[in-house]
Amino acid sequence: MTDRIVVAASAGVDPAEAVARLAHSGPADDHTALGPSDREVIALVVDVGGRSRDVEQVRDRARAAGAVDAIVVDAKTEYAERYVVPALRANALDTGRSLVPALRRPLVAAHLVTTARQLGAGLVAHATAAPDEPALAALVGGVDPDLEVVPVPPDAVPTGAEQDLWGRLVPATGTTGPAAGPPTGTATDPADDPWTAPTDTGWLRTQDPVTVPDPDEVTVTFEHGVPVALDGQRFGIVRLLQELDALAGRHGIGRHDVVVDLRDGRKARHVAETPAATALTVAHRDLERLTLERDVAVFSRGVEAEWARLVVDGAWNSGLRRGLDAFLEQTQQHVSGEVRLRLHGGGAVVTGRRSEQSLYDFELAAAPGATSLADAWARPGRTAARRNRAN
Repeated sequence: MTDRIVVAASAGVDPAEAVARLAHSGPADDHTALGPSDREVIALVVDVGGRSRDVEQVRDRARAAGAVDAIVVDAKTEYAERYVVPALRANALDTGRSLVPALRRPLVAAHLVTTARQLGAGLVAHATAAPDEPALAALVGGVDPDLEVVPVPPDAVPTGAEQDLWGRLVPATGTTGPAAGPPTGTATDPADDPWTAPTDTGWLRTQDPVTVPDPDEVTVTFEHGVPVALDGQRFGIVRLLQELDALAGRHGIGRHDVVVDLRDGRKARHVAETPAATALTVAHRDLERLTLERDVAVFSRGVEAEWARLVVDGAWNSGLRRGLDAFLEQTQQHVSGEVRLRLHGGGAVVTGRRSEQSLYDFELAAAPGATSLADAWARPGRTAARRNRAN
């Protein structure tokens, strides 16, 4: 009996080798080495904001490599509403994690499960430039425990510039050796050495902050923690992310070059760019400072760090993540208002904020600091109660 496997392929990569190896044995460019096919491969391209031509190219390459079918799913809106928005409300970028490509994995896993069920497949895999089999297995198993996750052979892992609405993973080839001084590590690939620097050509969605144009100002409007407008013009979340991504990218905003800790104890170099997500996180965090009570804001820091860790670890379907989302849903009820950002030189700087849900009391701010302990202790609760009663 022929096994059937659904292989998710990301826009921006060439999945041919992975598709061929998962269907047969042997390299994709040497068809004489391929044994008889014992699997039917169905390629699944989940469009989460990659360029449309990349999506079509991935589908065509998968078919040419032996996939019996190639399915394209337009999941941009689903991704933006169900994954990007919660990440913004959780200030996930403030935890030191770029969430590229971790944030799109639960969506890919969900569509892998759906497609496998529809087509009667018992195996799934993900041909991506940043494979994470444990995370994928956890995500798939949390939806359908009977599906088996098949790893892509290490020498068949595709390379390329994968991207989505949240951000883009900068490929290993986008780095160069140090301009001066010896490297501090012994990595076989210079890109793995944390001493090396990304090349100018490695970045595609962000310009060099040194050569950016004059500053831009943009006002972001939030409703219950969700960005809904730029400079007063309302957009759907997908369009808003695309517009702000282009604007923030012009100023080199959202570049990440960090060393991360992997689950197996290793440290690894991670380079990514997230222009819109970075600018929106700066604005959202500042609006929370205006609208959240101090104790809520302080406690939220730990919630946000745990939320980001769960995403990276592939625990999107966990009860803990759902519980944290319930907490965040409650905190965001009053996070509505406008934040003005100045974009320039690689940074997004808040220059103003206002909200009808504000806890900022002008009279108290201008009042002398001396007061009784009882009054000082009661102030946060009284201010919040007045705000809640007025709204």
